[in-house]
Amino acid sequence: MSSFSAYLRRLTYAALTLAGIFGPATSHAVPLYARQTGLGCSACHFGGNFPELTKTGREFKLMGYTLGNRQAIPLAGMLQLGMTRINDNSINSAQPSQAKNGDLVASQISLFTGGKITDNIGAFVQWTSGYDVNQNGDQYVRHGGIDNTDIRFADKTKVGGKDLIYGVSLNNGPSVQDIFNTTPAWNVNPSATPSGPFQGYGINTANGSVTPTLIDGGLAAQVYGIGAYADYNDFLYAELSGYQTADGIFSVFRAGQDTTANRYTIRGANPYWRLALHGDSGPHSWEVGTYGMVADVYSDQTTADSLTDRFKDYALDAQYQYAKGPHRASVQGTWIHEDISWNANTGNSNLSDTRETWRLRGNYMYRNKIGGSLGFFSNTGSADANLYGTPTGTPDTSGYILEADYIPIQQVKLALQYTAYNKFNGTSGVYTQNPDGSDRRPSDNNTVYLLGWLMF
Repeated sequence: MSSFSAYLRRLTYAALTLAGIFGPATSHAVPLYARQTGLGCSACHFGGNFPELTKTGREFKLMGYTLGNRQAIPLAGMLQLGMTRINDNSINSAQPSQAKNGDLVASQISLFTGGKITDNIGAFVQWTSGYDVNQNGDQYVRHGGIDNTDIRFADKTKVGGKDLIYGVSLNNGPSVQDIFNTTPAWNVNPSATPSGPFQGYGINTANGSVTPTLIDGGLAAQVYGIGAYADYNDFLYAELSGYQTADGIFSVFRAGQDTTANRYTIRGANPYWRLALHGDSGPHSWEVGTYGMVADVYSDQTTADSLTDRFKDYALDAQYQYAKGPHRASVQGTWIHEDISWNANTGNSNLSDTRETWRLRGNYMYRNKIGGSLGFFSNTGSADANLYGTPTGTPDTSGYILEADYIPIQQVKLALQYTAYNKFNGTSGVYTQNPDGSDRRPSDNNTVYLLGWLMF
């Protein structure tokens, strides 16, 4: 672990030096919103987990990011310095190389804009530069593109003597607009990329993990959606949206993404729904809900003349938060079931398949300074040998994540994360062979991820 100690020292020095350059030691989470509202990070973000929202943060989002004073220069930034190290970096010849394994890199750089535009219109807009596989599939290259984006109109009125917040959201991915941190846009799936609670921006070193459910990130930054939402009496939250391929005047919502091989994503308008009950009492906050989507996906992404396959995703989710004195604790869980009809019949073994995804995690933070999390994840599905090509013909991948967090100052987060796989590509045993002929097992993909996260 001596090399990790050196990496940790380098991350700490770099993050604190940049913090001194870009902001004072009493800074906030997303500085654009902090400057606009005058609130510190703990007012809107729970327990040092920057994306996880408190009641105040949820209301700020519901009201369209309009609380406070409009900023003359509505900009903020994020830098993630990270190092990923996989247990066995041998690769299958069909997979991209892991050139960044063990390297300290700027794994993600983001620029934020938006905030208050008028008294009723605001936005969250993120542009991100990170590493991706090049078009030849043989090495990682830096790639920039639009990230989570949400533009809103919002207002408030009284119905039956109770508050009703209502609005319209224009965004670029199902659940980007959600106010809870259980839905896919704010909860990366480690079955597809080694990741933990909220991070997941390291270099992907899991060789060959299969596709999860569609709603679990498959449409991110490829579509645009318009929907109406309402929250009644801080108890009932509901939303109905429709999503289409982001092209024409809406192509800005997929700017910088690969549109050569994935120009046509979904056909027509595809419905997304959300319903949640939630409440707050003293130090306790809770939520239980459901969300889902029906989408017709082109079988040939290069032409709109191709047949479409239908994906029906149904999900349940729940969240609990506790905040009292120096203690912050939360639990989030989600379960997604997917029914797929292969109408295009492009060679799959079955005419229909099912998939399921579930995730559960718990987080704890002491004085918003030091803490950690434990998470479990699983992707399963019906056997389809031609679709998956795994030893069992299933996509089954599961494991757990351990993470330790330290926040030396409000705008800097240091994390050490370990992702372990007990099942990978359908089996807990050998799922493929390395180029040297040795067997490759799920544990060979176990990954350590060291992260320095700076907001400025």
